[in-house]
Parts: sequence; C-alpha cells; structure tokens
Amino acid sequence: MSLRANFQTSYLWRYAILAIVCLGFSTWFLYDGFVGYPLKFEAATEWEKLSHLDTDERAAKWREIVAEKNWPKKTPDQKAEEIKSAIPGQYFWGGLTAILGIPALLFFLTSRMSWVERTETGLTTSWGQTIDFSTVTKLDKTKWAKKGIAKATYSDNGRQRVFVFDDFKFEREPLGKMLYDLEQVLGDEQVVGGPRESTPEQPVEQNSDEPSA
Repeated sequence: MSLRANFQTSYLWRYAILAIVCLGFSTWFLYDGFVGYPLKFEAATEWEKLSHLDTDERAAKWREIVAEKNWPKKTPDQKAEEIKSAIPGQYFWGGLTAILGIPALLFFLTSRMSWVERTETGLTTSWGQTIDFSTVTKLDKTKWAKKGIAKATYSDNGRQRVFVFDDFKFEREPLGKMLYDLEQVLGDEQVVGGPRESTPEQPVEQNSDEPSA
C-alpha cells in the first residue's frame, strides 16, 4: 500500500471560512455601492425636493412618489449628499474583502485534493513536484521540532530546488515517515538544524535549554 499524506482538513477549513466571510462582506458592500446606496440617494434627493412644502403637503406628495416608484414608505433618514459620499467607501471595502476572499477560495479549491505520496525512490505530489531521495543534498530541520517544517534541497536536471515538508498543512504521521525514509539515505553532514528522526512514527524533539537533572 502506498504511503500518502493528505492535506489537513482543519487547515483547509480555515481558508473556507475566510473565503465565505470575506466574499459575503464583499457582496454586501458591492451591492450597497452599486444598488442599495444609489436607490437611497435617489429617494433622499426626491425627499429634499419637497422641502419647500408644508408638513402635510410634503407627506402626501411623498406617499404618491413611493407608490409610483415602489419605494419604502419611510422617509429618508440621511441627506442625499451624505449617502453619495459614502458610496466610494462601499466600493473600497467591497474590493478589499474580495482581494482577501478570492485567493482564500482559490486556495481552498486547489488544495482540498492535495497530497504528498511516497514512491519507490522518493516522493511525488498532486501538484506535479517529484523528488528522488538520491538527488537530495541537504535536509534543513531548523523549524521541524517547533513548527513542523523541514526543507529538502535537491537537484532537478541540474537545477537546485526545494521540497518543503509541512505537517501543519499535511498529515503529520505519514509525512513524518517520509521524512524518516529520506534521512535513511542521507549522511549526518546532510541533515542540519535538528536531530534525525528516531523512528518512523515518533519524531525526536529538540533538546531543552534547561540542564537535565
């Protein structure tokens, strides 16, 4: 059976929630900017045109206008100029939340089926990156113990490339076994920034700064 580390569901759903919230707000802001506020501005403008009438005449005329245009009966509570000046802000916030929400949605859609898989000679990924363990020149584990990130530098047709082991994004246990397998073909001088894995299942923790008893 092949060994595969799938994308972490918990990490993935963070982006789904971010996308839903940001795109929801973006839709709300842009609707107000293009539809809601212009309608309020038009209503406020018509209401202000009636300011020369006395109270009863103004109310009667307003009832005629809202019936004709199918507007809410409530009189505008903001001045037309205030509404007009607020419209650009709706465009700004709608665009800003879209800038955050669209990449989050794309990340969710493209990453939800992502995986890293062990092969006979190394690793392959769902996004097309392939690494042969025999081509690895260095494994940097500086961030592995605390952040679950290790970087393998390898040669790909004469070009230096980097493969990142990231157990925050991918399942820890199978990814740890893959890291262990890689270390079995590397010399001690090639593994830097942290100790080797003691077993495929139990990663070694870095030594504490506190002196042992």
